[in-house]
Amino acid sequence: MISARVTDAAALAARTPAELSAYLRARGWDLASRTPSGATWTHELDGQEVEILQPLDHELRDYPLRVADALATLAAFEGRSELDVLRDMSAATWDVHTLRMFPADEPAGMIGMEDGVLAMESLRGLVSAAAYPIFSQRSRAVQPARRPQGLVDFLRGVRIRPATEGSFILTAHTPVPPRLAMQTSLFDDSTPEHSDEPVERRVSLAIYRAVRVASSAADAALLTDDGLQPFTDAVEDGLSANLCEALAGSGGASGHPFEFSLSMAVTRQAGALAPIRFARHHLPLLREAASELRARTPEENVTIIGDVVRLHREATAGGEITLVGRVDDADTLRRIWVELAGDDYSVAMDAHVRTRQVSLTGNLSRRGTRFYLTNHSGLQIVAESLSE
Repeated sequence: MISARVTDAAALAARTPAELSAYLRARGWDLASRTPSGATWTHELDGQEVEILQPLDHELRDYPLRVADALATLAAFEGRSELDVLRDMSAATWDVHTLRMFPADEPAGMIGMEDGVLAMESLRGLVSAAAYPIFSQRSRAVQPARRPQGLVDFLRGVRIRPATEGSFILTAHTPVPPRLAMQTSLFDDSTPEHSDEPVERRVSLAIYRAVRVASSAADAALLTDDGLQPFTDAVEDGLSANLCEALAGSGGASGHPFEFSLSMAVTRQAGALAPIRFARHHLPLLREAASELRARTPEENVTIIGDVVRLHREATAGGEITLVGRVDDADTLRRIWVELAGDDYSVAMDAHVRTRQVSLTGNLSRRGTRFYLTNHSGLQIVAESLSE
C-alpha cells in the first residue's frame, strides 16, 4: 500500500461537510455529538473507541487542516492510502463506471490520442445505450437516434474524471441519492426489477448487466452455428447494436483489450462488482453483431431532414434519391437512399434544383454499407440548405 499523505489544501477544501458525513455514516461510524461548527463520530476498533472530529462549517479558515486530520484517521482505521480514502469520499454519492484499457507498449496512464478519443466517445455511447431501456421502458435491438427526455436529462448529470495511471483508465460517475431506510440485498431475487431502487441506481445496474450479457454473447458466438443468435437472445437484457458499437470502440482505434467494472456509492447499497474483461478478439465480433442487428432490424418511424445530393431514375415516373442529413436531430450526418414515386420524386427534384432541404419519415435499415429509408411518408420541402 502506498501510504501517501494528502497535503493539497484545495483538494481537502473541496470535500464538503455533506460528503464527509455521508462517508462516515456509510462506513458505520456513529454520531456521538455535534455543535454548530463540528461533529464527533466514533467507531470501535479492537475494543478501543476511535474518534473523528468532523468540521461542519465549510468557511472555517482551518477547514482543510481539519479534513486532513479526519482523512488521516480514516486511512489508518481502514488500513488504506489517504489517496484511496479521499477518492472514495469524493465519490460517496456516485456510482463509478470504470473503463480500464490495456494498451501494449505504452507508458502507464498514457495512450494514443486517437485511441483515447474513441474510448471516451464509446464510454458515453455505452452509458447512453445501456440506460435507454430504463427511460424508454422498451428494449430494442436498434435504438433510435432520438433519446427519451429522461435519458437526455440523466446524461447531463453524468460526470467524468481524468484518466488515472495503471493502464489507461476512464471513469463515468452517475449520481445516486442516499438511502434513508434499511437496504435489502442488491440482487434480491424477490425484486428482480429493483423497483425499490431509484432510477439512477437502476441505470447503473442496467449498464453493468448489459455489458455482462454482451460479453457472454461474444463468447457464445464462437461456439454456435448461428453466431448472431446469442446477441439477439440478449436484446431483452439490454443488448443492442448501439451497445455493441460502443463496446467495440472502447478498445480504441487500435482495438486494445479492456475491462469494465462498477463501484457503487457508499451512501446506498455499496460494493464493487467483478470486472468484465473483453479480449482483442471480442471486438470484431461486437462490430459484426452491431452491423447484423442494424441490417435485420430497421429503426422505426424516424424523421430525416437533409439535402438531396443525387437523383436517379430510369424510364419510370419515380426514381431513387440520395439524401445527406440528420436522423431525428442526431449530431452526425448520414447518407441515405430512398425510392420515390412520381409526385414525390418531382418534389425532391425541385428541392435539389432550388437547393432546399426536405423532410420525410419512415423506417431506416442498413444493407451492407448503405442506409435505406422504406415505408416513408410526408415528403416536403422544409428549409434552405445549410450549404448555401
